[in-house]
Amino acid sequence: MPSTRWISAAAGRLRRFAARAARRAEPLPRLPFAVALAAAAVVLAVSVEWQPRPHDDLADVSELPTGVQDWVDFTSGPQVEFEILEYGFSTVTDELGDERVILGAVLYNPFDSPIIGPGSLDVTLAGDDGGPAAVLESFYPNAIPADTAVELGFVLKSAMFEADVADLGLETREPSFLAPDPAELTEEARDWTTVPPLPEVEVLSVDPLLSPEGYRVHYRVVSDTAREIQLAVMFRDAAGVLLGGLPAGEDPFSFELGSAGWRTVLEGETVQELDLHAAWIPEGADLDRIEIGPRTIGG
Repeated sequence: MPSTRWISAAAGRLRRFAARAARRAEPLPRLPFAVALAAAAVVLAVSVEWQPRPHDDLADVSELPTGVQDWVDFTSGPQVEFEILEYGFSTVTDELGDERVILGAVLYNPFDSPIIGPGSLDVTLAGDDGGPAAVLESFYPNAIPADTAVELGFVLKSAMFEADVADLGLETREPSFLAPDPAELTEEARDWTTVPPLPEVEVLSVDPLLSPEGYRVHYRVVSDTAREIQLAVMFRDAAGVLLGGLPAGEDPFSFELGSAGWRTVLEGETVQELDLHAAWIPEGADLDRIEIGPRTIGG
């Protein structure tokens, strides 16, 4: 009789993901009813999609776990804070002709354990007459491996507002958490709290494009395994000052399912390319200093 433990494993992963999302949402204001209704619709869609298997394929319930043995508390590790080494904001123009604010940042985990639950990154606007800064937008970076600096590119979700990018700042106000002690976890739980080293990326060339007007960036990725990573393109001026960054994808301004910037890399060394529209490149950027993250070779 075929086993259905794979259903239990998938459900367990969904439970863990939902619990982690709930913990992240606890310090936030209560969601409006419309958002809660949309979340309920998603749950309903998942339940409809997962149709039960035929009766003959059902496994004996004795094969299924009787308790939540694979629970992982992503906030059970030591509470820490990652470092923001540098950041920069600029304005560019998106596909609709709207002016958008982009952010490039370099974060560093100085600890010998991965930061499995990074706190939020908060984009702030300086207050008038020295008043407190207001948080315009917050988002969460990906987990950061031990003793690693990572580069990220981000586009503020709203169109350009009545503000000077020179008045924008970047802070982290929430606590971050290191991975729990592996000795205290089950084998499956350890898999969920393992953060492997990031692939290294090196820009090989930046060549002009006629259509669309812009540039094609060729870069090399060196990875220990085949995996998906979220890449970012970073812009600097001739002096090396960070001007901003974008998710490295065909549409860096897309936020559907958080897909912007995710690419698959193979084990070993591979060469990929990225097309940059001229309107996406901030004023003053030096093409010879374009970088592709999350981790630049030698960085």
